[in-house]
Amino acid sequence: MQIKTEDFCHSLKNTNPKYSYEILYVFVPQAQLFNSDGEEETVDIYTKFNIIDTRTIVISFHKRNKPVDYLFR
Repeated sequence: MQIKTEDFCHSLKNTNPKYSYEILYVFVPQAQLFNSDGEEETVDIYTKFNIIDTRTIVISFHKRNKPVDYLFR
């Protein structure tokens, strides 16, 4: 899976009080995947990242379960 600029939705503050100074980045790329029946389908994958120094930490990674707005589409 490759994430592109066009997949960016928004940024937000970390809701964990210990890390409230951190900013998280939400991207929702689309990928062609196979379901349990072996059928190919297009899936929107909700990804939320935290970038700390030179490390990227995945906070959330799942099938999109709510509407999103893309910033660059």
